[in-house]
Amino acid sequence: MSDPTSIIILLLIGASFLFGYFKIKQKRERIIENGVEVEGIVFDFSDDNNISSNTNSMNISTPLIRFVTKDGLWVTEKGEWSTTSLKQGDKVIVIYNADNPKEFIYKTSMDWGNLLVYLFLVAGIVCLGISLWFAYKYLSS
Repeated sequence: MSDPTSIIILLLIGASFLFGYFKIKQKRERIIENGVEVEGIVFDFSDDNNISSNTNSMNISTPLIRFVTKDGLWVTEKGEWSTTSLKQGDKVIVIYNADNPKEFIYKTSMDWGNLLVYLFLVAGIVCLGISLWFAYKYLSS
């Protein structure tokens, strides 16, 4: 793992995770600060995330969230995160952008969104740290 190509790839992966963290966190904060909070439900699931291998098939579904805006507009859109913990009919708290209701976040009793955002941060820091360590080892040898 001490060749320059591997170090650069790991560095780019870490930077990508950190970039993703900051973009997602920025969007979530903007929606929470300026958004409108309503109650929504898990209407259905989008099965576009089918993961298959030779021995197993795992279906991780993205929830379709349905809610009514304060203006009376019905919105049914796919959530940001795929999940196996939600069931059809579960209630969620939706915070949507008043200017664009299709831009929203949802919270459940187990708010995985915040956890996943911080996993991006940790993964980015770990990848960057490892790549810098390997770069130091490569340059000092």
